[in-house]
Amino acid sequence: MTYRGGESAQLWAQALAASQRRAPPGAVQLTAIAVDNASGDGTANSLRQAAPWVKVIEMAYNAGFAAGCNAGIRHAGDVDVVVLINPDVLVHESFLTVLATLDWPADLAARGPLVLSADGQVEQSARSFPRPATALFGRTSLLARLRPDATAVRRELRAVPNAGTSDVDWVSGACLLIASDRLERVGWLDPGYFMYWEDADWCRRAQDAGLRVAYEPALAVTHWQGTSSRSRPVLTTIAFHRSAHRYWRLHAARSRRSVVVAGCLLSARCLVKLASVALSRRRH
Repeated sequence: MTYRGGESAQLWAQALAASQRRAPPGAVQLTAIAVDNASGDGTANSLRQAAPWVKVIEMAYNAGFAAGCNAGIRHAGDVDVVVLINPDVLVHESFLTVLATLDWPADLAARGPLVLSADGQVEQSARSFPRPATALFGRTSLLARLRPDATAVRRELRAVPNAGTSDVDWVSGACLLIASDRLERVGWLDPGYFMYWEDADWCRRAQDAGLRVAYEPALAVTHWQGTSSRSRPVLTTIAFHRSAHRYWRLHAARSRRSVVVAGCLLSARCLVKLASVALSRRRH
């Protein structure tokens, strides 16, 4: 799914093509689908010209990330594994070769790969389900930046490539691999999430259905963070906090009061983030 990503969609297609060329003949039958969420900037046509083997679907309006992914799934046809990939995520050349070797036990719903940043750092793409302590020890917390090896932080952040394959609560939707029959069992992404948290929601629903989610570092991708979100920081900031509240209300809240309290706290955090965006714009 892409939205005003510039050349990122073309780079995404080039990386997929390189990975397929490296795969053993006949090992992978790749169906590539790109959903353009009404970019209105020529992204769809540019991708068609650069990669005519990619099926491009143009949405009539920007329906959000989850709805865009669902549109792509709808056009995928009869496939064994659905791989959801952000347009700013480039698969490594070995990706499809490794994917072809993996089995899918009946209780395994999804896998998340090793995700590297543009400078080669490991992104925390595998985590524990959100809870109140996540605000203190999660990925963007002060403790995580100052003491990433602290026990409380490691309980939240579960991407440890050297530990090999491991069961985790949820993995990032930047690159999410789902067995197609389990996708039908759990259901598609919840379009109520415009952006963010739809991945945690889906993995939570998978766990509720008695299925597992695994972090699989043998698969690797590089994430060039936020090519579309950077163009609309106000919208994405608001969407993040709305989605966080939706997740809390659907999966974590134990009372009506906790829904209200979470809404107040998230609204306050959102205002702080928006003020930061405004100050950054003023400086530039």
